[in-house]
Amino acid sequence: MKNFRSRSLAALLVFCGIMVGLSGCYKDTFDFDRMRDDVITWEPDIAFPIVYSVLDAEEIISSSDSTNIYQYDSDNFITLIYRRRVFSQTVNDFFQLPQNQTLNSNMNLDGAEISQFTSSGTVQSTLNTGMTLSLTGPGGSQLDKIVFQNGSMNIAFTSNFEHSGNLFVTIPELRLNGNPFSQTYAINYTSGAVNVDIDIPLAGYEMDLDNGSGPNTFPINYTLTLNQGVGVTPTTANQVQISHTFNDLRMAFADGYFGNFNLEINPGEVQLDIAQNNPGTIYFEDPRFKLKVKNTIGAEMSVSIDELYAAGDPGQLDVDISQLLPSGQFIIPGAPAVGDSSYLEYYFTQNNSNIKPIVNTGYDKIYYDVAASVNPSGPAYNFASLNNSVEVIAEVELPFEGYSDHFTIIDTVEVPFDEAESFADNIEKGLLRVNSVSHFPVDGLLKLYFADENYVLTDSVLTNGEFIIRSGTVNADGKTISATQTNNDIELDRQRIDALFASRYLFIAADITTTDDADRNIKLYAEDTIEIRIGLRVKLKADLTVIDEF
Repeated sequence: MKNFRSRSLAALLVFCGIMVGLSGCYKDTFDFDRMRDDVITWEPDIAFPIVYSVLDAEEIISSSDSTNIYQYDSDNFITLIYRRRVFSQTVNDFFQLPQNQTLNSNMNLDGAEISQFTSSGTVQSTLNTGMTLSLTGPGGSQLDKIVFQNGSMNIAFTSNFEHSGNLFVTIPELRLNGNPFSQTYAINYTSGAVNVDIDIPLAGYEMDLDNGSGPNTFPINYTLTLNQGVGVTPTTANQVQISHTFNDLRMAFADGYFGNFNLEINPGEVQLDIAQNNPGTIYFEDPRFKLKVKNTIGAEMSVSIDELYAAGDPGQLDVDISQLLPSGQFIIPGAPAVGDSSYLEYYFTQNNSNIKPIVNTGYDKIYYDVAASVNPSGPAYNFASLNNSVEVIAEVELPFEGYSDHFTIIDTVEVPFDEAESFADNIEKGLLRVNSVSHFPVDGLLKLYFADENYVLTDSVLTNGEFIIRSGTVNADGKTISATQTNNDIELDRQRIDALFASRYLFIAADITTTDDADRNIKLYAEDTIEIRIGLRVKLKADLTVIDEF
């Protein structure tokens, strides 16, 4: 709802020109004079509704901030939360499995195997080999098991034996539902070389890397069977060329020892949009800052806060927050089991830190520089599932208890008045009538500036300090307990009408001050609302039959 004011006013002002050509039936459905008791008589005139909107507290707050999270307690009291993930890394960030890794092998018959083939008409030859996964990640790791989320295995081979047979491929440590991978692929010779190419999806397959073959290594076995046909007798030059490739591998689960290594973390900041570049004042009674570390990976982590400070406008001294931590470095245990988490949390309030003056004196950024390492205590059993991660989250919590003093919300909108400009000369003057019913603890001024295509101001309305919105009745605890109705008339004379239709942009500024001229704290609740009704009456230079000819 950030653009409520701008869109509503833009629509309203465009209608000033467009709607004068409409019939007077609007009076039948919208009694303009009911909005107030006093009656202005213009002839000829047209009156019609422009805006009817009800904004709740969350929508009103959103007009000054676009990155917010709202939290409500049992009484619907509102807390605004700025949250920034300082860093988050998963097991697939630690280890990148090969996107394309190939094992090339050749199978030939030796002299004894050729003799057996010629005497018995059949022969088997076996090649036992293996592959070491080319993990991109920390050295010193020894994974025990990997479950693949996705990826594929391609087995392609070419036989220039002039006989048929098959190639039996087994990978004992690659299992699906507990069954080791084993497949037989036919070699059907007719003439020329025989080419075979097979893709096997690996999603759900489990690979055991703790098998005695070496770190992150698994065996692959090939058995070639040839049966004598009509072709020439094989020689030692004949062969089966095998290309065995693993593509686009991604882990769904891994365990073993992940190694001891540092994580790559970029410095960053938490921006407080609500406090940025605002000429007014907004004060929070009980702001808080929370630093949370969550670990769902089964590996111990060391986290150090190298820098943590608040920054404001140029000339403001940065405020160091890191010194408030009990230690610049802390250890968070690994998750005790898959699906569990380990937590560390530091909570800064006005009782144990300087967070209150930081938030209330114009500091609009909190900078951080964090370092982390895995397995700082050395080798241990580790595990992680696909979405498990270690993450550090910074939060600024702003419970909406406090006050605002001429806190300003500004927006700019483009207005295509060229579509209605032909009607402008037929309007003598206009009256904008604004009716507000506020169950909200603020008084609101509205300032509207007209600007040309070069953003040069040409005129303005509502710059004389009249309140469009008046605060609801607020009790001693700062809660709004009843609504207040306010009516305002804004006259648009000939000069304003000309400026209006000559403008291409509107600068809209809402100046908000809380109850009793910001002399006490108020509280915002989810049920707080502002109801706005806007109607327009225009006095025409000619009667409607003339206007209808346009």
